[in-house]
Amino acid sequence: MKRWVLALCSLFLFGSAAQAQLSLGDLFNSSTVNKVVNAITNNDANLTVADLAGTWRYSAPACKFESDDLLKAAGGEMVASTLKDKLDTYYQKAGITSSRVSFTFADTTMVMNYGSAKLEGYLVKDEPSGKFVVTFTLVGRIPVMVMDATITKNGNTMEMLFDVEKLVNVLTTIASKTQSSTLQSISSLLDGYDGVLMGFELTKQ
Repeated sequence: MKRWVLALCSLFLFGSAAQAQLSLGDLFNSSTVNKVVNAITNNDANLTVADLAGTWRYSAPACKFESDDLLKAAGGEMVASTLKDKLDTYYQKAGITSSRVSFTFADTTMVMNYGSAKLEGYLVKDEPSGKFVVTFTLVGRIPVMVMDATITKNGNTMEMLFDVEKLVNVLTTIASKTQSSTLQSISSLLDGYDGVLMGFELTKQ
């Protein structure tokens, strides 16, 4: 643990001349560094489907890079923060707002509301890998899209992250023509980044 913390400090200390002037105390008081450390160490390995029960409303875009390398993950959090700001504009144009988007979980069933449209499905956790798997369905339980979900939960706040292309495909099936065009623009925006996940920050109702 100490080794990667020291490596993380070095990354920030030598990133620029200005950063080199910062003390260790300044670094560890930085909210940005705290967010990076929390994102790296918070794996939510014990999170279960039952922990997600209830209705969760959209509050902000979520974006993160997948990486097993801690330093790359740290750098990815920085870039992801910038991308989130860009996504916020696209999300609003696509009608992804707190008043229009929500998720409700009960047992393994799931309902996503997107404006007047509704997508049903179910959610399970693959215990060997620790990943959640979301299956969207039509007409009962006929699967139309299956995708991994990276889910983290902190109190009444939760993040759900998906493969960009798969999530965009799901949303465009129920979006209006204008919204679909905006969603495709999001896909193009993130296409240049390897291993990026996209999704939602949600607040429990």
